[in-house]
Amino acid sequence: MKNKILIYVGVALFLGLIGGYVIFQSRVQKTDNSLSSFNYGGSQRPSGQPDKGNCLGDDCLLVENLEFPVRELSAEAQQALDEAINDEYKALSTYEAVIAKLGTVRPFSMIKGAEEQHIASLKAIYDKYGLTIPKNTWPSKVSAPTTLVEACQIGVDAEIANAALYKDKLLPKVEAYEDIVTVFTNLMNASEQMHLPAFEKCN
Repeated sequence: MKNKILIYVGVALFLGLIGGYVIFQSRVQKTDNSLSSFNYGGSQRPSGQPDKGNCLGDDCLLVENLEFPVRELSAEAQQALDEAINDEYKALSTYEAVIAKLGTVRPFSMIKGAEEQHIASLKAIYDKYGLTIPKNTWPSKVSAPTTLVEACQIGVDAEIANAALYKDKLLPKVEAYEDIVTVFTNLMNASEQMHLPAFEKCN
């Protein structure tokens, strides 16, 4: 009888461990999928029928008789676009420097891909308005720290500053352009809701 009880207890503990591992893996996968599938405004159709004012990326192909450039950007809006892509270039180059020095470490390996999506969504705006896309001059200007903890703190600071840049400075300058507002808002939310928490966990 005693042996049977021990067997039952052992089986229960084994099943409990298996169940806990499955739940843990499910949560990790959910986090990974959230980081990789977050909408940055470059491909998902805006709400409502796309037109030249709100279309983004491939959605603009659905707008009949749409000619490029669709219109001229104000000097203030173009400056905001330049500042946005410059900040995204800086983040991408910084995270690439961390990977080059410390290896393919998380969350940098995942957020690097997200930053590339950020830049792609901004480049689509440049193309839509017939503007020259600025070059990324940051690779030669940034360097990586020696530890992952220091690198994660740099990530925390960068994402806080990035979200604040969009909210406080850039979004007010593009209020007349629905498409740019959509992209800027999505990028701001990605920094606050996805990238910042990821860096805070690794810090």
